[in-house]
Amino acid sequence: MTEKLNEFLKNEGVILPKDFVVEVYSQILKFAGGLSGLIQAGSKKAGVSAAKALAPYINPSEVATNLKEIVEKFFEAAGFGDVEVDVGDNSVVLRVKDSFLLNAHKKPETALRPLVGAAEGFIGEVLGRKTKSKVDGTTITIELR
Repeated sequence: MTEKLNEFLKNEGVILPKDFVVEVYSQILKFAGGLSGLIQAGSKKAGVSAAKALAPYINPSEVATNLKEIVEKFFEAAGFGDVEVDVGDNSVVLRVKDSFLLNAHKKPETALRPLVGAAEGFIGEVLGRKTKSKVDGTTITIELR
């Protein structure tokens, strides 16, 4: 799975320095204020796009049995950080162990908005289900409908 994800990111990804992304995002949050939810919505669309672009690199039968590994490896390989994933029947829980995004804002719930949106869009698309997210500190719960 890691080889497939690395091939995907090599062919489809863009590499930017983490400090650059943190600074840009931090500045956006200063100006966005209460509108920072727009960042999450945009990131959700990006997560959907990433899942669609990844589709040719993975076997659809792998998704159901390897969702935990796919999500963990994807976010690690994409440079978002280290997440631990638990998959249930009606939810996927991501515990963010480390992410450079946490340096962009003092509140994890705000700092992780791009990761929340990307996870919600990515997971919803690979599973073909509607999603809704909840965030508590560094724990992201993606409810599946």
